[in-house]
Amino acid sequence: MRAAKDAWYKNRAWNGKIDSNFEDGLKRTRNNASKAEYLQVQGCYLLNSPQAKIREVGINLLSRLFSDHPSEYVSVLTAQEKLGDHYLAQKDYLHAAACFKIVTDHCSKQNSRTGTSNMADLKWAEAILKSNQSGEMEAAYQLVMQYPKALLKLNDSKFYYAELAAHICQRLDRKEEADSFAAAAAALLNTTNHLVSRFKK
Repeated sequence: MRAAKDAWYKNRAWNGKIDSNFEDGLKRTRNNASKAEYLQVQGCYLLNSPQAKIREVGINLLSRLFSDHPSEYVSVLTAQEKLGDHYLAQKDYLHAAACFKIVTDHCSKQNSRTGTSNMADLKWAEAILKSNQSGEMEAAYQLVMQYPKALLKLNDSKFYYAELAAHICQRLDRKEEADSFAAAAAALLNTTNHLVSRFKK
């Protein structure tokens, strides 16, 4: 019952009829926090589409969220990070970095990571690394070094952190640190089979 009730803002496809139903649903919603949530959820669903045109609809819905409901921080931060993930997957590293920076800056000001994966600052560092912004590499290093490692609960996040740190240190010619982080990543690979590198050439 609930799945059918929620279906109007959880579409994985998009056409004129779906668009009309979604807009009607938004018009019926008087609460701004709920409107923001619906834009965020629907936009993020569409970002997962294999079709570029549908992903573009998702981006446009999230842009509406940012412009119309900027004070609904939880929905905005969730959407900004998801959009950053999308741009990172599309190898649009500059846009990805901009999204992750917004999330990281807000979390820093509020001293809270609510609404995020807890890793936006690491993803920002990854985007800097992959965009080959040599002038920003020290900033990426600081993002990684200042990251609260107590948040790394699972082996896949620990592996991601160690591998990311190793690559950034290598780029900055910090050989000893790079070797240490690379060794930590290798040790995790030896104990956990399903780990996947995000830095394969």
